This record gives sequence, structure tokens and C-alpha cells, in this order.
Amino acid sequence: MCHVIAPEETVEEPIRARSADPIMGSKRERRRAQLELLRTLMHRELRGRYRDSVLGSAWTILQPLAMTGVYYFLFSFLFPNNQIRNYALFILTALILWNFFANCISLGTVSITQSSDLVRKVWFRRELLPMAVVLSQAITTALLLTAVVVVDVIASPAALKTVVLVPIFFVLLTTVCFGLACILATANVFFRDISHLVSVILLPLFFMTPVFYSLDNFPRQPPEWVITVLRYGNPVTPYIESIRATALQGAIPGWPLLAYCAIVGPALSLLGIWFLRRQDEKFAVEL
Repeated sequence: MCHVIAPEETVEEPIRARSADPIMGSKRERRRAQLELLRTLMHRELRGRYRDSVLGSAWTILQPLAMTGVYYFLFSFLFPNNQIRNYALFILTALILWNFFANCISLGTVSITQSSDLVRKVWFRRELLPMAVVLSQAITTALLLTAVVVVDVIASPAALKTVVLVPIFFVLLTTVCFGLACILATANVFFRDISHLVSVILLPLFFMTPVFYSLDNFPRQPPEWVITVLRYGNPVTPYIESIRATALQGAIPGWPLLAYCAIVGPALSLLGIWFLRRQDEKFAVEL
């Protein structure tokens, strides 16, 4: 007999939910049960992130603000670059998006292995685990990004006509994070070194991402193919550039960036779900 979790229960408590065979019941009832579980998992993520923390959710803004201050000092005073307008906002907007991406990837990678007891005891769509991580991160990031985008528009009024595109690009970035989280979480079930590898890769990937510099503005311009690799070889870069362009610079990205953002995110989501479902029957054994 399999079980699903009632919405008022939490996954840390013993499983006392009403039992239901996933094959039985109407399609609507099964969908409702999965949505209830997703809500419970998201509540766990949001509640547990700042548990026993004095400042609580304030850490969401303090970390990017601190990093923005450091980079602004370095690249405005020690290594000045006067060609980028509103440089502090230029960094802060990108840094918020990078933190969102990095948190989704690092936490999403271990989302299944850290819920091994739940996976072994309860039937549910396994992609709900990385989805809960990504959506909980998306909620807090969206609130923070909204505040920063308002300041962006005040500092650059020309962005008022393009800022409406920011939510679309953010949703597309969320699909990238979800797809990668599904793939990495699945791989981490079978190869536990994946989570350590992700931690190693994220640091150099940060410096390869145009957070505190622009790919169109180097003191010594590299070959065009290097710019192309940096822009399209990094899954987060096109979204950072597109959101920063529409929120701060009042510009609409070119067709290559628009096509990349529109295609890669949804495609990665579908690939991630397909890859996870191909392997999910083996999870209970591996965990």
C-alpha cells in the first residue's frame, strides 16, 4: 500500500497520511495530492532555511549587498571601469540572479538524497523534490529582484519601456534551474561525488559569468569566438544579460539571446523530467 501526504502534515513527522494507490482515483485527485505534497515540501524549504537564525530572511539581501559592496569598491576605485553606468546596480542585479542559480543547483543536486526516507516510504512524483527547491528559491529571489528592479528603473528611466520583460526572462531562468536540478539530483543518487563536483564547478563558473563585468566591454577585447563561448556556453549568462538589459539599460536583447532564452530553458526542463523519470524506479534501491 502506498501513501500520499496530507497538506497539514510535514515530511519530518512520521508518515500518517491517508493511503491511496497512485493508480486508483481520478486524475484530478492524483494531481491535487501531488500539488499538496509540493506545497508541503516548499513550506519545509522556506521554513527550514533560516531556522534558528536571528536575522532570518534578512540574510537573503545581506549577502548580495555585501558582495556588491566588495566588487563595487574593487572595480570602481582600485580597478576603475568608467564605461559601465550605474555600476553598483549593474553588479547587484546580476549577483541576485547568480545566487538564485547557484542555490538552485547546489541545493537541487542533493534534494533527492537528503529526502531518502521520504523516497523509500512514499509514492509521489520524484521531480517534486527539486521543483520544491527551485520554486522556494524563486519566491524569495522574485521579491528581492522586484525591489532591485524598481531601483534600476528609477536610476535608468529608459528601462521603463522594457522592464515588463523581466518576469518572462526570470521564469525562463527558473526552468533552466529546474531542468539542471533534476538532472544533477538524479545523477547524485547514483554517484554521490556529483554534489562535490557541483561545489567545485560553481566557483570558477561564477568568475566566467559576467556579474561584475560586461562581455561587450573588455580593456583588451578577446577573439569573437571566446565571447560566444562565454555567452552561450554558460547556461545562466544569457538570462543575466537579458534581465540586466531590460531592467537597467532599457534595451531589448538581440535575437540570438532571445532565441536562447526561449528555447533552452523549457527544453532543459523537459529533458530533466524525462531523465529523472527514466531512473526514478531505481531510487529506492540506491538510497
